[in-house]
Amino acid sequence: MPTLDALAAWLQSRLQEPRPLWRPGPPDVRHLALALDPDDLPQSPRADALFLHRAFRLGDRYAPLGVLTAHDGFDAHLTTGQNHALAHALQWRDLRPLDHQGRTYGLTATPPQATWPALLAALTDELGGVEETRPPTRPAARVALMNAMRPELLQAAHDHGANVYVTGQLRPGALARAHELGVGIVALGHRRSEVWGLQQLARELRAAFPDLRPHVHTG
Repeated sequence: MPTLDALAAWLQSRLQEPRPLWRPGPPDVRHLALALDPDDLPQSPRADALFLHRAFRLGDRYAPLGVLTAHDGFDAHLTTGQNHALAHALQWRDLRPLDHQGRTYGLTATPPQATWPALLAALTDELGGVEETRPPTRPAARVALMNAMRPELLQAAHDHGANVYVTGQLRPGALARAHELGVGIVALGHRRSEVWGLQQLARELRAAFPDLRPHVHTG
């Protein structure tokens, strides 16, 4: 049976999260309840410990259960940004990090789909939908998966050969630059991308700890 400390060490390694153990609790964990926010959990979850993306909203609820967390690392590696798991699920190829001013904001990749409708269909199938889209001016040859949308990041993605920009939320202030560059936009939806990440985290934990029973709660 995995321990709370072993799960915390795994999260620290997988997500580069500096402090994944938010609150100590009983050492042995068979049932782990995962949620984005405390309010997504049932009143009495069947759990030996909790994982919360936003544990800072918890307070003293659900004591004495131990609480694991990952915030920035979860956003970077399991939503948009450097989400290699999502890229592999979509069968994207030739993954490369996209850095801007010394910071990695995401990755670029080549999708297997040759057309814009086919790319949208693949994203919709994998994530259960998308929030907003703007088509590119030419076929989708290379995509950027990014955890922010600003004019300078659109320019950086374009400079790295991407003509489709996939992110969580559409930012109206960056649309003019996207139009100038001919870059298509896919806003997956902030919560939708987080839910995908939570489900992926449960899959990876189950594979890493066969005796663990992760339960995802989405409210």
